[in-house]
Amino acid sequence: MIDTWTQSKDDSHRLAALANVAMFNEEGTANCVSASPHLTHPMVCDLYAQLVARTFNTAKKYASMPRVLDLGAGEGSATLPFLELGAQVTAVDISESQLAVLGQKCRRFATRLRVYGEDINEMLKGTEERYDIVVMNSFVHHIPDYLAVFQKSIAILRPNGLIFTFQDPLRYDTLGRGSRYFSMGGYFFWRLFQGNYLQGLRTRIRRLQGIHIPGSKEDDAEYHVTRNGVDQDAIAQLLASESFTCEIIRYFSTQSSIFQRLGLFFGIKNTFAIIAQRV
Repeated sequence: MIDTWTQSKDDSHRLAALANVAMFNEEGTANCVSASPHLTHPMVCDLYAQLVARTFNTAKKYASMPRVLDLGAGEGSATLPFLELGAQVTAVDISESQLAVLGQKCRRFATRLRVYGEDINEMLKGTEERYDIVVMNSFVHHIPDYLAVFQKSIAILRPNGLIFTFQDPLRYDTLGRGSRYFSMGGYFFWRLFQGNYLQGLRTRIRRLQGIHIPGSKEDDAEYHVTRNGVDQDAIAQLLASESFTCEIIRYFSTQSSIFQRLGLFFGIKNTFAIIAQRV
């Protein structure tokens, strides 16, 4: 049955949570790095490192040991650099497989790390703790009602606290036609070398038609694909209404290393990060 997009937000969230558990099992976790530009391409990794350091150094002005909440922590690509800089980190993810990798990667910082394997909405709902930084790294596009998550994150920030996001697709209809087609070309070029062509072609055609099948782990986990990307402007407006300064950093990101270099050369932007601070 094809979704008419009339599901309640709770139902959509539940499906997305279950899909992420299914997607990021042991096999999915093992394949995560090769399909994640921010973990493989030096030019994207360098930008990420710069923004992490900038966020941490800003928080350090107000707290000697900033407390970081890493939402959708996954295999630790955000947790580890903040620990290395000297933060105390609480990492939350629903995937046990991902958190197992995180635990191994970050084990030398065990005294400054807490790990919770649970739904982030339940964690946000139940916590009374306050944080200096809330991090969402390659996470916002996996959840249906991301504005609600931002709202809940704002509520647990200390004065002068920061929200830092990275590696989410810009809202598709805000891209120029050339940028969007170039991004699609980069994906298709990368996909040619991944095998399982028939399934991949069928999935891509269906997604281009805007069809979402409830219960499909690929559709429910990669929520942005049939939902017009992530609305960076709506996020910025929400943060501004809550007295945050908000900077949107636009950059290019794709799976193909060849297209990554070309996108950088042509100055194409299809992905964004946010650094926002309560003032």
